[in-house]
Amino acid sequence: MNSVYPPCRTNVSRVWSFLARGLVALGAVAAMPWASAAEFSAAAPAQLAAAVKKSHPGDTIILADGTWRDAAIDLAVGGTSSAPLVLRAQTPGGVVFTGASSLTFSAAHVEVDGVVFKDGSPAKGNVVEFDSDDCRLTNSAVVDFNPVDPAKGYYWVYFHGNRNRVDHCLFQGKNHYEPLVGNNINGSRYNTVEFSHFKDIAYVNQNGREIFRVWGYGGNEELGPDGAFFTIANNLFEHAHGEGQEIISLKSNRNVVRNNTIRGTRGGITNRSGNYNTIEGNFIFGDGQAGTYGLRITGQYHRILHNYIEGVSGFGINVMCGELFLEPLTDGFKPILREGTVHGRVPAYNQPRNTTVAYNTIVNCGGPGLVIGSDYRSGWPARQRVLLPEFCHIANNLIGQSAGGVAVSITAPDRKPPLDRLEFAGNTYDGNLVNGGAIKAEPVPAGIVAQELKFVRDAAGALRPADAALAQSSAAAAPAVFSKEASPFRPLTAADVGPDWVKARRAAGDPAFR
Repeated sequence: MNSVYPPCRTNVSRVWSFLARGLVALGAVAAMPWASAAEFSAAAPAQLAAAVKKSHPGDTIILADGTWRDAAIDLAVGGTSSAPLVLRAQTPGGVVFTGASSLTFSAAHVEVDGVVFKDGSPAKGNVVEFDSDDCRLTNSAVVDFNPVDPAKGYYWVYFHGNRNRVDHCLFQGKNHYEPLVGNNINGSRYNTVEFSHFKDIAYVNQNGREIFRVWGYGGNEELGPDGAFFTIANNLFEHAHGEGQEIISLKSNRNVVRNNTIRGTRGGITNRSGNYNTIEGNFIFGDGQAGTYGLRITGQYHRILHNYIEGVSGFGINVMCGELFLEPLTDGFKPILREGTVHGRVPAYNQPRNTTVAYNTIVNCGGPGLVIGSDYRSGWPARQRVLLPEFCHIANNLIGQSAGGVAVSITAPDRKPPLDRLEFAGNTYDGNLVNGGAIKAEPVPAGIVAQELKFVRDAAGALRPADAALAQSSAAAAPAVFSKEASPFRPLTAADVGPDWVKARRAAGDPAFR
């Protein structure tokens, strides 16, 4: 008898083990998105609200083509990282939200695809608001979604959450107050806008109409490890004027602005406040438009690399002066007081320090191609903008000024009291070449050399030096400047960005998508 029991117990154990593995496998199958995903349809806001309420991760809600008026949509049920909830237009571009419509992402892992906001204005809040994490708006458009009173302010896209994404979208025809895209100062990190088209944004000479305003940690010049971590990449800006000063305004730490193309747009890219930002591989063409410039830089530890700036009416790259704000040099100083900051006050502009400006191509600007130390003593004595850039590395930049004028301008410090109390570490210059135009500096750094160059326009529409030896020079080898290697960056066109259905409608002559 005893000899029989051990194998019986072993067999039972194996049976239970087999059943357990089967149950686990069945559970895994049931948990897979395709095993439980459902598809719903909605033809009106009430139907959509009901569909969202009963949805589960991995489900898809198809929005019926047509005009959806006064649809204030709040997506309060979401999905998971592997099974997002998807809302998709029946036909890309066929769902048009108008009137007092808006879209709010209130739950995580939701994707909205192929919708249009046109000829309306939200009753309250913003047009599209990310009030959650890990959501996405793609293949969509906001066109002429303007209030009757242009003084009414709201964002077309506002991020108040983390790791959200807007891609392959069109933003056209904004004419009212507030920036087009904004990032909240608190609780908003790692958001991304990419492969989108910003065009025909009206110029109004009023501060606060930027195309991008990226708030976050660092906006009060903090140097800690936090930041907004916002990415603006592979976008095209055409006649996207806004306020005409700051197209992209960084006011936080650790952001990336990479491989965007700006054409005929008033203003430029500005690091207004914040530190540790990367501005790389962008193409800025003035295209004969007044009020254009390249890059304006304040703050510390930035990387300004491989940018191409041609034909702007103002300066190319401007590394500005900062403000001495912790102590008065005269009785006329009026500090900017701000509660909750480290010192209870902040500078009007932070001193540029420890920043690298390298491998940039700056051609035929109306103002100086490169400025180090602009706005020195501007607003004196109420503003103490007397801190010249220091510890910056300016290297391997190509500056061409075929029409003459000033190519490079470097500000020397004023030694008269009370400014004689200030000493600066200076900056390093290496391998910078200037073709045409004067070098305004006392003395001229050894690392800035005048050299006659010829340029040829490449297949992507950018000017490059024709000299083969220069193109292969190891001292200047970098993709966006003189390299013999293909550049990873190139100017973008309308074919590279925005929704595919918009391109098809443009080709068909649809006047709504000019």
